[in-house]
Amino acid sequence: MNILKTFLSLTDRTYPHGSESELFHLLPEDIQTDEFGNKFIQIGESPTIIFTSHLDTATNANTEVIHVSDGDLVKTDGKSILGADDKAGVTIMLNMIEHKVPGLYYFFLGEEVGCVGSKKLSEKLKLNKIEGITKVISFDRRGYDSVITHQFSTRCCSDDFAKALAKALNDGGLSDYTNDKVFGYKPDPTGLYTDSAQFVRIYPECTNISVGYRYEHTFTEQQDIKHLEKLANVCLYIDWESLPISRDPSVIEYDRSNYGYYWGEYDDYYGGGSSYWDRQRTPITYVNTESKELERKKAEQTDKLYFLDEKYRYVSCVESRTLSKKIVSVDFDTDRIADEKLQILELLQSLEVEYTDVTWDGLKLTVIYEFHKTEHSREDLEEFIPDLNFWKEEVERWDGIGNVSELDNVFE
Repeated sequence: MNILKTFLSLTDRTYPHGSESELFHLLPEDIQTDEFGNKFIQIGESPTIIFTSHLDTATNANTEVIHVSDGDLVKTDGKSILGADDKAGVTIMLNMIEHKVPGLYYFFLGEEVGCVGSKKLSEKLKLNKIEGITKVISFDRRGYDSVITHQFSTRCCSDDFAKALAKALNDGGLSDYTNDKVFGYKPDPTGLYTDSAQFVRIYPECTNISVGYRYEHTFTEQQDIKHLEKLANVCLYIDWESLPISRDPSVIEYDRSNYGYYWGEYDDYYGGGSSYWDRQRTPITYVNTESKELERKKAEQTDKLYFLDEKYRYVSCVESRTLSKKIVSVDFDTDRIADEKLQILELLQSLEVEYTDVTWDGLKLTVIYEFHKTEHSREDLEEFIPDLNFWKEEVERWDGIGNVSELDNVFE
C-alpha cells in the first residue's frame, strides 16, 4: 500500500458525522457493517485485539480539502481542517488489513461527537462481550511518542502493557532490533478521550497511540507523513498477541499524580509558547535578559474578538494571546454556558467518570474526584464537544465589524 496516496485519498474532503458513508468505497470490499452502522472486519481466527480508528472529521462542514506539502508535512490551504484526526489511524489499519495482521478492526462512526459508534457497541458488549478479546488499541493520538495509560484521568491500560508496546514500537516491531531506535514512544498518562475509552470496563488493556498529526480540529492541522509511513510499517511486525495483560477492568484507578497539572501539555500544545515537538526540534534560546523580557511581553499581549452569538442574541467576546492564540477569557451568554455544562456532564456520564462535583465557567472545567481534581480548558473539550467551537464560525461571519459598538445596530 502507498501510505501517502491512501492518506491523501482519505483526506481529500471532510466527513462530518452523518456523512461517513461517503468514504465507505475506500474501505475493503469485504468489510462488514454492525447494527450501529460501524464498519468492521476480522483478520484471522479468534482475535484477541480490537484495533480502532474513526471515520468522521471534527467539523460541521462537508467540504473539499486542498492539500499543501511542506517537507514531510501534509497541511491544507488554511481554508479547512485536514482530517488527519483520524484518517491517519484509518490509513494504518488499512495497511495492517492488507498485510493480514490478525485482529478485529473497527472503523467507528461519530467519535468527534461523543464516540457515538463505539459507545453503542460497548453498551452491547457489557452484556455480551466478545470472548477472547484482551486489548483495544486506538490509533488516534496527536504527536509522536504517546502510548496512553489514562484517558480523562482514568487508567485505561497497565504500565506493563504500555511499556511493552512502547518498546515494540521503538524497536521497529522486532525484539532483537540492534540499530538506532525507530521511535521514542513512552507511557503517557495525559490522554484525553477516544473510542478505546468506551471499553475500559470490559477489556483489560485499552490504549491510544500517537500517529503523527498535530493541531487537530484547526485549519492549521498537519500530518507528519514520514512518521505515518514508518509507523504503518512497524505495526506489521509487532507481536501484538504477546503484549502483557496486567490490568483488571473491574478495578477503576484514577491518576492522582497529575493534580493541578493534568492538561498542561495540551495548553502548551495549543499555546503558551512552543509545543512539545517544536521544543524537541528548535529549542528557544534567549540572547540576554532584555530580549527575554521583550519575548515575555509579546507572549502576554492579547487580542479581543467581538461577535454576535446569533442563537442567544448576545454580543460575545473571546480574548486570546496574540502569538499563541490561547484563549485567556470569554464573555458568553449565561444560558449558553449552562447548556455547555449539560453537554459536558453528558460526556462525563458516557465515560462513567466517578466525580463528586463539576464547575464550568465557559473557559475552565474543574472536575472534583474523591481525592483529587483535574482542570480542563475550553480548547481541551472542543475535541469532544464540537459545539464549543461555535464562536469560530460566528467570528468568521462577523469578521470586519471589529468592536461592540458597531454590533449594537443588529438588535435594532
